[in-house]
Amino acid sequence: MPIKVLVVGATGATGKHVVQMLLDQNHHVTAIVRSKESMLRKLKKNDENYGDRLEIHQASILKMSHLDLMLLTKGCDFVVSCLGHNMTFKGMFLKDRKLVTQATTKLTRAMPSTCKFILMGSEGVKFPGVDPKRVFAERSILFLLRYLVPPHADNEGAAAYLLKANKSFHWTIMRPAALVDEEKANGEYKISDKADTPLFGDQTVSRNNVAHFMVKLMTQSGIYDQHLHKMPVIMDPTPANEKKSGN
Repeated sequence: MPIKVLVVGATGATGKHVVQMLLDQNHHVTAIVRSKESMLRKLKKNDENYGDRLEIHQASILKMSHLDLMLLTKGCDFVVSCLGHNMTFKGMFLKDRKLVTQATTKLTRAMPSTCKFILMGSEGVKFPGVDPKRVFAERSILFLLRYLVPPHADNEGAAAYLLKANKSFHWTIMRPAALVDEEKANGEYKISDKADTPLFGDQTVSRNNVAHFMVKLMTQSGIYDQHLHKMPVIMDPTPANEKKSGN
């Protein structure tokens, strides 16, 4: 049965794959984007070919009202955030520095109680009470990132908001290892309930495979429930250095 999904960050390096995979499986997608033209360029076909299965709303998520978001999320089975920061001074340090946290707050407050929220975070964000304690060097670097690199602090803020919400609504936070680009998803990846690999090691994962698993969470019965109120880590089954050496 087709599902209805609202996607923000839909033109991003991972979000565009989520949108395309959902459409390829005949699901209904509503995308909030800054540029409709950019969204259409990144799809295999134009919006006319997808009929009423694709709705594109050109807007800034942070400027949308609560009512706007209530109307857009009405009837949605899932809301997915693949938002990231533009690596510019404005995107990292000015008004958009808390983009992910603010968008997460607005969306989860507006969506129906039956809707499920999926956030794409990062491996460096801690899952308290589950992740093992990191070594001193990693903790020191994360401390510096928190104050010197606003996008990391923003990802932590969004996760903290969802953790504080506890079980008042449905949420899951995907934590990918170092992201890389590949031509297509191969469906070969490893999911862990906790971040127990070195933060700055050789663990990578393709954006396509991250999108593949996010779509799997939404479309395969029981998968989402396994990760409800959790922060699963996704990575390739083989570290990058072993791939290069052929081991």
